[in-house]
Amino acid sequence: MRFPLIPVFFLYTLGLYLGHFDLPFPSEGLTLLLPTLLAFWILFLVMKRPAPGSWAAFVFFLFLGIFSIHLYLHPPHSPSHISQFIGVNQLSLEGIIDRPPEHSPGGTRLMIRSEKVILLNRHIPVEGHLLLFLKEERVPVHMGDRLRVLCRLHLPRGFRNPGGFSYERRLMFEGVHTIGFTTMEEGWTRIGEGFKNPFLLKIEDWRDHIRQFLAREGLFESSGILQALVLGEQGNIPDEIKEHFIATGIAHLVAISGDHLGIVALLSFSLFIWFLKRSEYLLLTLSVTKWAAALTIPCIVLYTFIAGGGISVIRATLMVITFLLSILFDRERNLLHTLALAAFLILIFSPPSLFDVSFQLSFLAVLSILYLVPRIQQELKGEGIALSPKARWKEKSWKYVKLSFLVTVVATLGTAPFVALHFNRISPIGLMTNLFAIPWVGFLIVPFALIASLLSFFYYPLASLLIHFNGFLTMILLKVVAFFASLPFASLFVSTPTFFEVILFYLLLFAVVHLRRRPVRYLFLGLSVLFISDLVFWNVKDLFQKDLILTFIDVGHGDSILIEFPEGRRMLVDGGGLYGDRLDIGKNVIAPFLWKKKIRRIDYLVLTHPDPDHLKGLNFVASNFSIGQFWESGLRGSSEFYSRLEETLSIKKIRRFSWNEQSPPQIVSGVQISFLNPSARKLSQRENQNPSLPNNHSLVMKLRFKNISILLTGDIEQEAEYRMMRAGIPLKADLIKIPHHGSNSSSTLPFIERVKPVYGVVSVGERNIARLPHPEVLKRYRQLNTEIFRTDKQGAITVITGGDKIEVRPFVVNQN
Repeated sequence: MRFPLIPVFFLYTLGLYLGHFDLPFPSEGLTLLLPTLLAFWILFLVMKRPAPGSWAAFVFFLFLGIFSIHLYLHPPHSPSHISQFIGVNQLSLEGIIDRPPEHSPGGTRLMIRSEKVILLNRHIPVEGHLLLFLKEERVPVHMGDRLRVLCRLHLPRGFRNPGGFSYERRLMFEGVHTIGFTTMEEGWTRIGEGFKNPFLLKIEDWRDHIRQFLAREGLFESSGILQALVLGEQGNIPDEIKEHFIATGIAHLVAISGDHLGIVALLSFSLFIWFLKRSEYLLLTLSVTKWAAALTIPCIVLYTFIAGGGISVIRATLMVITFLLSILFDRERNLLHTLALAAFLILIFSPPSLFDVSFQLSFLAVLSILYLVPRIQQELKGEGIALSPKARWKEKSWKYVKLSFLVTVVATLGTAPFVALHFNRISPIGLMTNLFAIPWVGFLIVPFALIASLLSFFYYPLASLLIHFNGFLTMILLKVVAFFASLPFASLFVSTPTFFEVILFYLLLFAVVHLRRRPVRYLFLGLSVLFISDLVFWNVKDLFQKDLILTFIDVGHGDSILIEFPEGRRMLVDGGGLYGDRLDIGKNVIAPFLWKKKIRRIDYLVLTHPDPDHLKGLNFVASNFSIGQFWESGLRGSSEFYSRLEETLSIKKIRRFSWNEQSPPQIVSGVQISFLNPSARKLSQRENQNPSLPNNHSLVMKLRFKNISILLTGDIEQEAEYRMMRAGIPLKADLIKIPHHGSNSSSTLPFIERVKPVYGVVSVGERNIARLPHPEVLKRYRQLNTEIFRTDKQGAITVITGGDKIEVRPFVVNQN
């Protein structure tokens, strides 16, 4: 308790974490509780009763954390908030661009501060932020421009799967509860400019100048990297280069964070120290260290503005400035306390930062370094970090190399659980690449890029020369990174660690430096046994599974179904996929869902038919998971994605099976799988040219587990439905995967009457072009009292059966 900020920070953080679960805390109750607790705290302080006063303070900060995050999740919107117009037909909206536009190959994002809505010739004042998406990559608008936009407003909507990334919650934390879509052709016009703080607009003008300078003078490959390091804009980095940085564990270097701010602070601080020491008078009359720290703060603030002043940059700035202030106020010896203060200030001003990966990794890296590095050095060598001023340069160099290696190892280990938690990826060669890349980027590329950018305002020829030299340095970095990324096992995908595993890991990590104490050795041994037991549990638990479980994964407009058989075998039917290239569904949706369930092997990978919305996501799964067998309908695709899948299956020597109506049923762990479609007969040339052939040639499977039947229909249309009925195939099932996403060309009434399903699941995306499921199709199922579940409304749909009855669990409840 010598440092009361530590428990206060811990309890406030715990409150934020508890509030994140969206527990039913009434806002009115919290509003009354907080002033009451504050009054008790003040009362106990006045009465000089520190013990109850401390407990009152702790409880106050706990509920303050809950209340703070609750305000983001359930903000008290006024009747004039822009979200009140969600669902209204296309309207005209006026507002001001509140932040710098975000450009990327997928389009442009504009944060609009709403002012008024024009609806039926009525001008209605509104408030609140709108996130506007434009399809065009480059739109000639700037921060502070007033726009009039013709669009339709929507609620933010991501992929809703257990353990998946919540796009809606991320936007809530940014204060955004409404999104809109438009194009330059559909309608937007600029009706004014300069409606923003003049100082911020001037900063943005400087950023525009630097952006144009880097784009004009930098090499194509290096220009995107330099813009990311100077301006904090990653949209121009090619995807291949991004993947290389991720694979080698140095992706953090292209996102302006604590690394860059710390290096800029170190260079500025060292430069001011050197400059001030040139004067004997200053050495005798001033505290050179304090003055250097004070002069460094404006440099950090300037870099923050140049870097765009984003939330992550501001967080890093607050952390660095807090450490500089600790020097000014003679508190540099209590670095752990200073770190807690910096984190506490960040979370007070921006509570959602706790759930931001950059904040988590920065905090954990610094915490691990401050706590572990000095203790490891004392344990191993009995030496400290400090070096004698009289030491020779060789000794200093060797000391620097050893310390750099130790710091890199500790920072890597300290952030590893959260890297796995957020990215499901680790880089075994990350230690080597970071040892090279951090000083190369931090002490060469970043300083040269900043100096060149500043010189471009005053002496362009020298700036151009410097940036070309910096481009050469950047190309060396890219070639080295590409080489390391090409090495076998450079990057490994891992399952998502549980909260229990993360806690165990950190207890083991921080106990290592205290193993000389006997109680800690016993604790370490016990924790190790627990850790091993946890690994064994996840590897054997599925062997005792008794139920058949199907999860209709929310992949937007597409199909993907995970089937978990009794005793642990798994089948993935289709992999979803978008018709555009803006997102890999397999990598960003299906794989994280599987890793969250600790699934590393798919025993049966099934492609019902080679349409993009069923096929594309399978490429990543096939490449990065262990696959037992590949099942398909026998219809080969002609797309690049199908060719890539075939190549992966061939390289990994995965056995392939083509099934049709004449194929014998397969038995998997007591579940009978019958194949009802496609037809076994050879297709004529005319049929091969029919555009509906891929859908009608879908692989249709009927699963029977004891007394329960489930029909998986792919994208079959009316033709295949009538063929199966004419053939007398038994179609009766308790649950049906509604064919072709609820299209009116499928689910004919005679077919539904033959199936007589109790439940129906339609896998469809929100706001799809065809506006599926078709209302007439829904009407047919309801006529037969079929209860319908939809992935566009309820997210992932989980079906559990023990063979006697079915339980259906939507991920999102109370939405129809």
